[in-house]
Amino acid sequence: MKTRHRLLALATLVSVVAGTGCGRVRAKAAFKDGNKLYREENYRKAIEQYQRAIELDPQMAEAYFYLGSSNQALYRPGRDDEENKKRLEAAVEHYQKSLEVNKGTSPNLKKVRMNGLAALTGLFSEPPFQDYEKALAYAQQLVAENPNDSKNLYAMANLYEKFGKIAEAEAAYKKVTELNPQDAKACGALANFYNKPLWEGRSRFEEAIETLTRCAELAPEDASGYYKVATFYWDKAYRDPLLNDEQKDAYADKGLEAVDKALSIRPGYWEAIISKGLLYRVKASVAKNPRVRAQYLDQAQTLQKQALEQRKEQQGAAAAASPPPEAPPEVE
Repeated sequence: MKTRHRLLALATLVSVVAGTGCGRVRAKAAFKDGNKLYREENYRKAIEQYQRAIELDPQMAEAYFYLGSSNQALYRPGRDDEENKKRLEAAVEHYQKSLEVNKGTSPNLKKVRMNGLAALTGLFSEPPFQDYEKALAYAQQLVAENPNDSKNLYAMANLYEKFGKIAEAEAAYKKVTELNPQDAKACGALANFYNKPLWEGRSRFEEAIETLTRCAELAPEDASGYYKVATFYWDKAYRDPLLNDEQKDAYADKGLEAVDKALSIRPGYWEAIISKGLLYRVKASVAKNPRVRAQYLDQAQTLQKQALEQRKEQQGAAAAASPPPEAPPEVE
């Protein structure tokens, strides 16, 4: 009798384990089908498959994440109908559930967790769910997962900036540059931050230029660094209404100096040639002498024509270098 009971218990256990294993196999199949629909941007059908995957395996963190992402993809900002609102609510709920069940036991699950934290940081950074404390909590978790990951630090900096925490944003951008002292991109992000009118409606332009010049010097063989310095000078001289004519002219001269460095590295850099022409137009706009003004405008027009010729030539060369399209198969 005892032997029979043991055999019955063992058979029941085997049946449960087999059923669980079968359920996981079917869950993975449904998840795979959902991914195919997701890639095709058929989010409504993808949701059905992800929901089926979760029913079969309630611990599938990946399915919860993509269920949230699919609902977010269907959300339309600006629409006030109930269905649209529920889409975003569902996205938040499923992202949170994904974090709850995610054990982080594999590289893929760790990546899903990072993506879930980033998604929730973004959702709580913007209307209609804008909430600084919640966004900050998710962003801090994101950074804690990998404190030296530049992408996570950028996310934190952007969050601070959106909520007007300017000192905190500056510290985050600076930390990225400290961790990546030779990275021109990190340096450029800090320069762009300083060039925004975040300090009583004004930028910290001189600090932006100082930072951007340092960025250019990190890669002296790359003309784009000096070109960007020139565009900052042009933007300042052309757009700042508080500058007098003398200041505009001085900034234009500094821009010309930077753009000439870019063109000495890459003579056919047509974007830089256009910028040089725009800087001469700034100088023309503040020139008091009509003859000098006309000379600057002539130089600007010549440079514009030269830039268009360079662009056309480069586009033609790129097209010639591209492989020809494959011929259609012959019909048998």
